[in-house]
Amino acid sequence: MTSRPEETTKSGYLVLARKYRPRQFSEVVGQEAVVRTIQNAIKENRLGHAYLFSGMRGVGKTTVARILAKALNCEQGPTPEPCNQCSICRAINEESLLDFIEIDGASNRGIEDVKALRDSIQYEPMHSRYRVIIIDEVHQLSRDAFNALLKTLEEPPSRTVFIFATTEFHKVPRTIASRCQHFVFKRLSAQQIIDHLQYIAGQENIAISPYSLKLIAGAADGSLRDAETLLDMVVSFSGPQVQDRDTEEVLGVIDRRLFENLARAILTGQGQEIFPLVESLVASGIDLRHFYSGLIEYFRNLLVAGISARPRELLLLSEDEIRELQELARDFQPEELLRYILILQEGESGLRYSSQPRLFLEAWLIKLCYLRNLKPLEQALEELSAHKDRPPERKSGDPGYSPSTASGQAGSGNSVRASTPSRTKNSLNQAVKNGPSVFNQEKADALYFRVVREKPALAPIMKMAGRLEVVEGKLSLIYPRDRKHFADLIEQNLAYLNRVWTELGGQDLELRLEETGASARPAVSSRPQSAVKEKSEPTHKNATADDSRALLDDPKARALLSTLKGQVVAVRRKTGPDKT
Repeated sequence: MTSRPEETTKSGYLVLARKYRPRQFSEVVGQEAVVRTIQNAIKENRLGHAYLFSGMRGVGKTTVARILAKALNCEQGPTPEPCNQCSICRAINEESLLDFIEIDGASNRGIEDVKALRDSIQYEPMHSRYRVIIIDEVHQLSRDAFNALLKTLEEPPSRTVFIFATTEFHKVPRTIASRCQHFVFKRLSAQQIIDHLQYIAGQENIAISPYSLKLIAGAADGSLRDAETLLDMVVSFSGPQVQDRDTEEVLGVIDRRLFENLARAILTGQGQEIFPLVESLVASGIDLRHFYSGLIEYFRNLLVAGISARPRELLLLSEDEIRELQELARDFQPEELLRYILILQEGESGLRYSSQPRLFLEAWLIKLCYLRNLKPLEQALEELSAHKDRPPERKSGDPGYSPSTASGQAGSGNSVRASTPSRTKNSLNQAVKNGPSVFNQEKADALYFRVVREKPALAPIMKMAGRLEVVEGKLSLIYPRDRKHFADLIEQNLAYLNRVWTELGGQDLELRLEETGASARPAVSSRPQSAVKEKSEPTHKNATADDSRALLDDPKARALLSTLKGQVVAVRRKTGPDKT
């Protein structure tokens, strides 16, 4: 690729994006598949009448369309490479050829514009072999304009080629796309952009470091035209001798040390460091949303440096930067870093739409600082299992309590107090009648959760059972007499419960009523690992089953229990002259 001094002298200074715009297929950067397909079609005379080029901005769609127009109409062609010397090629370069029409879909989007275009192409080309019509940003055309193009694309005039270019292919009607040969222009890699910028710098005698080129390529985000424009800006600011600091200032690059300090504070759980770091961001005038995107990118680089065997091929960073990332990532598991990235991505939309972005950013980053307190699932399950297998801690007043027993427990290797799940299991075991077999808490919970999934309405009724008994694999649901209505509902589903219990490894399940006025604690826990507050149920020698039944027969008592949704726990006779 050579410079064009004739253009420079004609219009003064020519920006790099125009000066180094490809004029031949061999000069196109990063679109080898598209170029090869078009060149082969020209060689074999397999030309289409309509082409649709789609892709992001600045990757060569309109440029390739112009080169194709020259290749079709070159005096030495049709040829895979235009000569750029003949009158036709020069006329297309100067946009003065009458048979070469390039219009903007955003400015000529109405049906009247399309009708005028359709009327102008009814005649044969006047000066060239093919009439080429390029419509840039074709997705901007109105619906009526697209409909007016349909018949023309179906049966185009002879020696007429349509080339449509768009950055939003999904907005092009399928009826239009199906009548065209569709070519997808891919975004350029950072290395391709860097190589091209190095070539331009050599042609223009610009001294620029690889670090500055990397920053420009990253800011261009896959667009070669944007990269050339940014290079123009940097050179205008610093002159032919480009300094890295000047590049960072022009591009608004945030100091990577700030990302490193913030990431280190998050990963080590130093929440107190968040506020001064965010304050330095605000004081420097850095856009918080732009900084947040850079922070996500930094954590991504941290993950790549931590798990990749060849991070230098994936990261456009210096050796020192990659080494620093590897040292920071060495103390963390990949799944931990991945968790940080996912949570950072969750907060991106919240920061974008927050009315107080600074407050949101500080709160979200402090939340990330406390992620290190989360335990892996395996570790949590191991701790729960250890607490579950521990004997219950005895307290003063419990049967069998003695100071020696308490001191023996305190002197054991495990000094952690009994956890909530252990207390839950103990309270459930107290509801089981002592029998020849051992109560299987896991099976009881499995039965309950199976009912929760399959028959949610039945689950709370099961919880109203007074207690459970397990004798040689046989499970008994025992309800107090005052809860007979719950037992009746269980009886209607007894066949289902018996089947589920058998599938879980039990032998049989039965329902029994118990002559008692006191209601015991539910026998099945709805959350086997959650806390269950134990309540002591007082018993009184002066309370009998007859008293309970008498109280339940009283209309006022029944009305009070129904209103408060309560139950009779115990009946106590009042003593004294005014007893009732």
